[in-house]
Amino acid sequence: MKLFKARAPMRIGFFGGGTDVSPYAEEHGGQVLNCTINLFVRCMLRPSHTPEITIKSLDLEEVSRLAAGREWEGKLMLPQAVLDTMQAARATNAARQNWAGADLTMFSDVPPGSGLGSSSALVVSMLRLLNATYGLPNDSHALAELAYRIERVDLGIPGGRQDQYAAVFGGMCVYHFGGPRVIVEPIITDQAALLELESSLLLGYIGDRRALTQHLMTDQVRRLVEGDTLRYHDETKALVNEATRLLQAARIADFGRLLHTAWEVKKAFSPHIASPLIDEVYTLARQNGAWGGKITGAGGGGFMIFACPFEQRLNLERVLSAAGVQLRPFSFTSHGVQVWEVEEGD
Repeated sequence: MKLFKARAPMRIGFFGGGTDVSPYAEEHGGQVLNCTINLFVRCMLRPSHTPEITIKSLDLEEVSRLAAGREWEGKLMLPQAVLDTMQAARATNAARQNWAGADLTMFSDVPPGSGLGSSSALVVSMLRLLNATYGLPNDSHALAELAYRIERVDLGIPGGRQDQYAAVFGGMCVYHFGGPRVIVEPIITDQAALLELESSLLLGYIGDRRALTQHLMTDQVRRLVEGDTLRYHDETKALVNEATRLLQAARIADFGRLLHTAWEVKKAFSPHIASPLIDEVYTLARQNGAWGGKITGAGGGGFMIFACPFEQRLNLERVLSAAGVQLRPFSFTSHGVQVWEVEEGD
């Protein structure tokens, strides 16, 4: 029996975050610069001849089950929604029809509420895995859009489109939102520039942001619609072009300083983005040599990144660790979601 495995990378959002969220993206055109990193959501599927479908989340220690003719049992709403969506597609495809059910196992390299796009990476990983297992089409744009629909429309989870596209395409890219088709623009830089940027960045976890996400995103959209923050969205979008120019010119220190500018603009989206803890940690980092930094997601918690000179890195690591920040080593990746087959027992 073959096992099917997949992994989808998470991402660091550098500039333009929030402009990929409706209604700004459709009305004004969104633009985001992000890069995938070697932290993944990983999935494994074991086809079964029994009609039951079982989902196991190893990190959350949760199990969901679906028996033939019954409703889902369990709390894993996101993977349940993915499998519900795929059932109709699978039913119309002749491939793999001898497999009635499946055991699906998954885990994430980071805790929930990371701000690194882990939920979208899970959906993309599952969709790519199921497509490969059941012989379904794998158009990259269609995959990203389906992942977006499941999260944002079917389940009503607030957010934008950058996470799904990053998980599918991977690499250091600018994504252009709002047109008939999302434009994916890889940012061409030499390897030395990427290595220098990577070596200047610290990634640290400061706490779960899930409890704030719904309220935070709702508040950001309300302020935008009412016109309070439109100019800040325009400003953060404009920073994408400046950041791209600096990266392509290998001006990493200036790129790091621009992160500080972007963070100041981002905080104007909503007073809930920067909690007192976030402000305290960020001030501490700046006092100890950081050029700049920001929250990696919508705000409220999760992971933060800090850019600093080579000479300041070790001291900054010590200071942040002493303050309770959980630092995580990482490196950039150039690929998006990947899938492969192995024989069970390998």
